[in-house]
Amino acid sequence: MSARPFLHRYSIPGFGAVLLALLWLGVVDQDARLEKLREAGFRLEMSNYVRLLEAHTRSVVRGLDQVVVHLKAVWEHDPAHFDLAGQVAISPILRGLTVQAGIIGDDGRLAASTAPMPAGPPIDLSDREHFRIHKEADSGALWVGKPVLGRASGKWSIQLARRLNRPDGAFGGVVVVSLDPNYIADIHSQIELGPESTIVVLGRDGIVRARASGTDRTVGQSYAEASFFPELWERREGFARGASPIDATPRIRAFRRLDDYGLVVMATRPEDSLRAAHLYEHRLFLAAGWGGSALILGGTLLLQWQSMRQQATERRLRAREAELDQTRVNLERRNEDLGQFTDILAHHLQEPVRLQHAFGQRLRGQMGKIESPEALQSLDYILAGAERLRSLLRDVQLYVALDRAPPPEARCPIAAAVVEALRCLGDRMPRDQVSVACDDLPWVGLDRKRAVDLFAALIGNAATYRRPETPLVVRVEGTRGDGVVDISVIDNGLGIPPEYRQRVFKVFERLHPGRAFPGTGIGLPLAKKIVETAGGTIAIEDGVEGGTRIRVTLPIREDRA
Repeated sequence: MSARPFLHRYSIPGFGAVLLALLWLGVVDQDARLEKLREAGFRLEMSNYVRLLEAHTRSVVRGLDQVVVHLKAVWEHDPAHFDLAGQVAISPILRGLTVQAGIIGDDGRLAASTAPMPAGPPIDLSDREHFRIHKEADSGALWVGKPVLGRASGKWSIQLARRLNRPDGAFGGVVVVSLDPNYIADIHSQIELGPESTIVVLGRDGIVRARASGTDRTVGQSYAEASFFPELWERREGFARGASPIDATPRIRAFRRLDDYGLVVMATRPEDSLRAAHLYEHRLFLAAGWGGSALILGGTLLLQWQSMRQQATERRLRAREAELDQTRVNLERRNEDLGQFTDILAHHLQEPVRLQHAFGQRLRGQMGKIESPEALQSLDYILAGAERLRSLLRDVQLYVALDRAPPPEARCPIAAAVVEALRCLGDRMPRDQVSVACDDLPWVGLDRKRAVDLFAALIGNAATYRRPETPLVVRVEGTRGDGVVDISVIDNGLGIPPEYRQRVFKVFERLHPGRAFPGTGIGLPLAKKIVETAGGTIAIEDGVEGGTRIRVTLPIREDRA
């Protein structure tokens, strides 16, 4: 198969395939872009929420630490007269945030508490982490312990503790404030993270200090074995992926560290929620892609069908054109054969007609002495018939020759053609009966012989159909138009009725048959063929005094080189 038919056949499907590929590349690219934008927005939202959680947690812990520092300073100034209840009474922060505030002596027993003290010996808290840490060393820092169930309060709380020192620097005990974890976790209900979101506050030991996930507020779980736990302490803030150690759900978590308190806060959401958030847009893109694909496929099939129909039509047209070309060639050959036959026939008939006319005239001279009117009349008929047949053969040869001649390329002045036509007509058209007003007209696209034959036919037709009782007057005039010359041959003869003005241009059509007017019936058809071969027009109109005006329009050709 050659390249052109191949391209013609498969160009439309190939173009459709390219459009489909571009469409789906665009769909996939835009879907990926939107997914990235969605995740970026997802992360930005979580990052904002974890900043809010960090600020809230820091504010609560810092506020309580200030209270602890105040209690520590008051106790260390005068341990013997320290009034815990009085100090708590003047601190609105403790009343709103804490479960219990207390003083643990150096022996590990609860010396004072804002919670009711049970009867019996003092509660022993020497095993508590916040006591042991401060007894072992004076770090000077606030200790934020893991949630424990209070032995005095009976509630879960986070222990915020600082070491108490005696005037000599010896260990004097611990001041501790118990924070309700829910106070930190309750912020979860004030932010819109989604129904499956979770906020978590962890210590460096991996134990949950505060947590909220829906209505779940349980604390104390360990994240120390989670795959992402080391990432939380490698950088101050960021994002970490991994399964939750509590419900094993893969989650994305934004986190920020509170280095001064040894805590990290997290806001987490299930990874499925990100995919679910993008699923709607993903389905829209798929629907748009399939819809566009259907349109492209439909358009491609329609165009291919139209192309196939067009190709079939073109094949039929080419076949028909080939048939017409062959028919034209055959017709031209037949016309050529017919023209040659007619020409040969006319040529060969000329000789017997000439002999008939010559011997008729000779016989007419020999019979001049015979007094026989009937014989002389018969001989006149023979001579008239021979003359008519010779004229008819000459006109037929001239008419047929126009079919075989190529379009005229020569030029001719109109006035000169009219003068030569008058000379050819001889006695049939006396010169003094014709007025010519076309000396200033430009040359026309006719060779000289055709121009002479044209005007000879037109003027000869006027001379033939004259009024017997009226002197014939013929006027040839012309005007110049837009690229054409308008020539009129006007006479005062018999005229041609309007209903016959198209009929007279047919070969051998005569309005006056018989011997009333001589002629062959080829003059006006010959004139029409000459004019139309030159690219002009011819028409019959009313002349003067009931006569005829034959108007001829011919293209101008002034290039005389």
